[in-house]
Amino acid sequence: MYIWKCWRDTRVRLFIHLILVSVLCALVIAFTAKTGGPAGYQRGGPGPGVPNMWTINGKGVLGGLFSLVIFFGALSLGAPGLGEEFREQTLGFLFTRPRRRSFWVRACWLVGVCELGVVVSLAVVGMFGGLTYLTGYVYTWRFLAALAPLWAGAIVVYSLTYFMTAVARSSEKGISYSLGILMVDLLLPVAAYYWHFHFVSILDFTMAGCAWAARSAPAFPVGQFIICAALACALLLGTQFVMERTEP
Repeated sequence: MYIWKCWRDTRVRLFIHLILVSVLCALVIAFTAKTGGPAGYQRGGPGPGVPNMWTINGKGVLGGLFSLVIFFGALSLGAPGLGEEFREQTLGFLFTRPRRRSFWVRACWLVGVCELGVVVSLAVVGMFGGLTYLTGYVYTWRFLAALAPLWAGAIVVYSLTYFMTAVARSSEKGISYSLGILMVDLLLPVAAYYWHFHFVSILDFTMAGCAWAARSAPAFPVGQFIICAALACALLLGTQFVMERTEP
């Protein structure tokens, strides 16, 4: 029943993001289909412009543009779960149920992760299908593996918002704090370039993973993927820690 409640609280936002991703896929494919455009459109089988088309849309569009859209979707989906409980003051009722508090935290978190999986899958499959249609054949099936870095990055952003909502006891403040942290993370590579220090943002990770999926990078960023997985787990455990000590 609680899983159903979490789904009901976030379904409108999920549908909005699914529509947004669908429209974005259509616009990108329509732009790519422009003959003589920057992607080198060529239909009817292998040709010199096909690898360039898949590379640009894999690394730049899917890893860059779609990553940002998905990240902001993760911000939106990460706040309503616990945020609704704080706003409606229903924590007292939940905490009196014969379940540990960690169950409610994990159940709500898992619903959001699954919803993000649907959004990411639509983006990857939509771009894969569009590129296959335009070029007339599958340049690389590995393109579908872009699901892994995109989903991992989205889960980190989602878990951050989930954690900040628990700390702030407010969905609005949770989104605001997480958005601020995300913007700092996205802008730090610019500072790193000018101040000559190394920093890899969450966007750098998704772009590197998508570049590998589009066969424009030699290796998958395994180390960064492990860091993202560990960070998501740490944020979930941090949320459990906060909620265990929260008075309704």
